[in-house]
Amino acid sequence: MTKEDILRAYLEDNLFLEKKYLKEGEANKYKWSSLTGNYLIDVIKIAIEGEVTKESSNVTEKKINTLMNRQS
Repeated sequence: MTKEDILRAYLEDNLFLEKKYLKEGEANKYKWSSLTGNYLIDVIKIAIEGEVTKESSNVTEKKINTLMNRQS
């Protein structure tokens, strides 16, 4: 499974629709390389990248914290 496939699997989960994070069919427009402007999707991408590259959870956590600090 590629990073793109993993991202798509997460975004197509019913929870995203139920909680209204995404609209029906909207998951298909997001690509791995595209800038989303959606911090939830960006965090998921950072987590997926960390798992695929087998980086330590501390490094992934720091990357997520940096992203969240930039949104303030």
